[in-house]
Amino acid sequence: MKSYSYQSQSFQLFGQLFKSSAPVELTEAETEYAVNVVKHIFDKYVVFQYNCTNTIPEQLLENVTIVVDASEAEEFEELATKPLKSLPYDTPGQTFVAFEKPEGVPSIGKFSNVLRFIVKEVDPSTGEAEEDGVEDEYQLEEFEVVASDYMLKVGVSNFRNAWESLSPDFERVDEYGLGPRESLKEAVNTVINLLGMQPCEGTEVVAANSRSHTCLLSGVYIGNVKVLVRLSFGVDSAKEVAMKLAVRSEDELVSDAIHELVAN
Repeated sequence: MKSYSYQSQSFQLFGQLFKSSAPVELTEAETEYAVNVVKHIFDKYVVFQYNCTNTIPEQLLENVTIVVDASEAEEFEELATKPLKSLPYDTPGQTFVAFEKPEGVPSIGKFSNVLRFIVKEVDPSTGEAEEDGVEDEYQLEEFEVVASDYMLKVGVSNFRNAWESLSPDFERVDEYGLGPRESLKEAVNTVINLLGMQPCEGTEVVAANSRSHTCLLSGVYIGNVKVLVRLSFGVDSAKEVAMKLAVRSEDELVSDAIHELVAN
């Protein structure tokens, strides 16, 4: 699938790209139209790249856009859309929607999406599309911008040295009850995925039947702030999991923000 160049004039205004997410599927497999979205995160903007494929040989789609409902994403304001002029059968294309958000803030929210287009019938024998088309739309799945979208997985070669190189003045420590969990491994994986950080020194691996575990994580937060996390887990006989979270970063506000992610 073609990648979109952010050097193009229309997207230069957004500045330095911080992170692009993995594609999020917005359609079921084997449906008429296949759509996924890539979230491009900038300091003050988020650009959604919708990768679209038309799987119906007898149809040509034109003027393809995504209508986005951001009513559950209050900090985001829609800025611009870039329609896809034409979407022939089995030829992937992209359409874009750009949003502004508070600068440097890890804004989160849920986005509802409708694929809107003009559909023209195609003669299978000639491959020619009819002159006239009909407006139509197709409901897509929702997706969310989540806290981990603002974290880059960046490892460190020696966690202890990296930890000691960060000021203890910006260290934040607290304890949390994670409730009953299937296993300690499941609890550890849940927190790693929530934070979107890079496990260090193999500490993401939890021994079978273990009652306690320590996990070390590293990352870079939006604004290019280095962050390190020590997670200490324990599980009791009722499978209730407790966790101690220690964060060090180059910015005390970021250390606080990591705790807020877990607390919420």
